[in-house]
Amino acid sequence: MKGKKTLRISIMLVLAASVLVLVQTQCRHDDLNSAIFAKVCYQTEIGPIFLRSCGTTGCHDAQRGKGGYTFTDYTSVMKAITPFNAQKSTAYKAITGKGFIQLMPPAGALSENERILIRVWIDQGAVNDPTCVPAVVGGTPPTTKSAEKVCFQRDLLPVLVSSCGIVGCHDVATHKEGYNITSYASVMSNLVKAGSPSTSRLYTSITQSASSENFMPPKPYTGLSQAVKDSIFNWIKNGALNDVCSSLCDTTGVITYQNQIASLISKNCISCHSGSGASKGILLDTYTAVKAQLDNGKLLAAVKGTSIQMPPSYSITSCELREIELWKANGAIQN
Repeated sequence: MKGKKTLRISIMLVLAASVLVLVQTQCRHDDLNSAIFAKVCYQTEIGPIFLRSCGTTGCHDAQRGKGGYTFTDYTSVMKAITPFNAQKSTAYKAITGKGFIQLMPPAGALSENERILIRVWIDQGAVNDPTCVPAVVGGTPPTTKSAEKVCFQRDLLPVLVSSCGIVGCHDVATHKEGYNITSYASVMSNLVKAGSPSTSRLYTSITQSASSENFMPPKPYTGLSQAVKDSIFNWIKNGALNDVCSSLCDTTGVITYQNQIASLISKNCISCHSGSGASKGILLDTYTAVKAQLDNGKLLAAVKGTSIQMPPSYSITSCELREIELWKANGAIQN
């Protein structure tokens, strides 16, 4: 049934109500009650997070094992885990910045949902049950993609508009090849077949080989990240609903580049301001580059629309604007 949301109900209903006050690196997961969550599975949910984010070559892989820890299999992961107590688990303290000089992974914090899943898994006993299957409505089997809830208005539309629905491409006026990617209705009109990513032009075009003439976004624009591609896959697979969902924006606590600003920039700006084809030569793909635009006043002027409106087709939310203002006021902290 299209109206039935295929998602991890137990986790996501709690997130929608509590994410604004519970989720942040320093660390408002602390009051989560793992007993109210569905069982979290190591093989399909936790293991893949650790492997791709921590067990990479040169970090915590089997060969190097920085700090004496490896995150390539359950046995090695458990050396950094205290079952039933995330607060005392080295792995959890590292990904939330507690007691560590540098937040892990150093290349960028895990998403809020990933940190919550790890917290809940540990507090549930950190079990490796090979028969465990993520709880999803209707018995939909897990895919190789992330199982996180994806909301079109909150998670996808800003990325699609800033990467595809720009002037001269798939905006309302130009709509190249007949495609308009500026609203839910226009995206659904001829780009998406609900439930079938493999036959949806929106998904197949962004997963083409980068050398293909049909690859989108085209050069010199930067291609979408794998995380965004996976989100689009999951959104289509789960019915391509027009969900709004509660905002993940949070202006309480300390605002840092890694925890709030990097994802904000990635969602709204990075497609045009990265790589050799960066619009007007302005790069926003690193902390140093973003801070430079913050320090010279151009970043805030652009997102406020006092100089030139950025993103060009829409405005960031008032909460996101406040995040940037608070980040600057508190010294533009990186981690």
